[in-house]
Amino acid sequence: MIKFFRKIRQRLVEQSKVRSYFVYAIGEIVLVVIGILIALQINNWNEDRNFRKQEVKYLKKLKSDITLEFDNNDSIINYRAATAKAAAHLLDFKKLETAEDVISLEITINKVFTRLTFIPTNNTYKELLNSGNLNFITNDSIKDFLMELDKMYTTIHNIEYHMYREYEEYLYNVMVLNVIAINLFDFKKTADKSVITLNEPNQIPFEIIIPQYNKLLQKKEFINGLRLSIMNNMSLTIFHENLTLQLKKLNDLINKELKK
Repeated sequence: MIKFFRKIRQRLVEQSKVRSYFVYAIGEIVLVVIGILIALQINNWNEDRNFRKQEVKYLKKLKSDITLEFDNNDSIINYRAATAKAAAHLLDFKKLETAEDVISLEITINKVFTRLTFIPTNNTYKELLNSGNLNFITNDSIKDFLMELDKMYTTIHNIEYHMYREYEEYLYNVMVLNVIAINLFDFKKTADKSVITLNEPNQIPFEIIIPQYNKLLQKKEFINGLRLSIMNNMSLTIFHENLTLQLKKLNDLINKELKK
């Protein structure tokens, strides 16, 4: 094609058709410019298509994270509510008198003392931040929701940290210093068999343990620790319920964006 145009240009020059040569030269320039513009347009179109593919990939990964987070969040909500209920039950415990009372108390204490920390399912968001690829998400509302979720995760982490500091001071330490605790387990058999093994009732020194637990239940530090546990666990439950609402809104936004 280039040789063809060159021959035409050479023939016009040889024939001294200057005016026709200039018209031809302008036309050739126009054709070259049009060709460049078309090439640029195709290149831009390919870049836009690849950008959209990358965006869709991240949106789908975010959606997968959200699906997992729903289950994760529901589990934490149930755990927090059950823990607050168990702590309230401990506050209502009357004076212990029987072996059954001790067994019931220790089961309830175990529910309160079991420590569970919320671990967010936000791997894709962290990947977007760490790789500098957050610009692949073109919907500003989605980006705003992701940043808001990150703030909520930080708030939940801070409340958990504060709560477990209180657990250590008012519950764990107070119990360890005042009671021979965890009497339901046969520690020797559990260690030997690597399987949790319960004590037989006649192996538990109830005559020693019952007075200790009765004193523990009257200690102001322990009572205040249980009250703080109820307050903090219920507060976290509310935060996680709000987190679920935010996740649902974000999920709806992503679904709309994927349908474009």
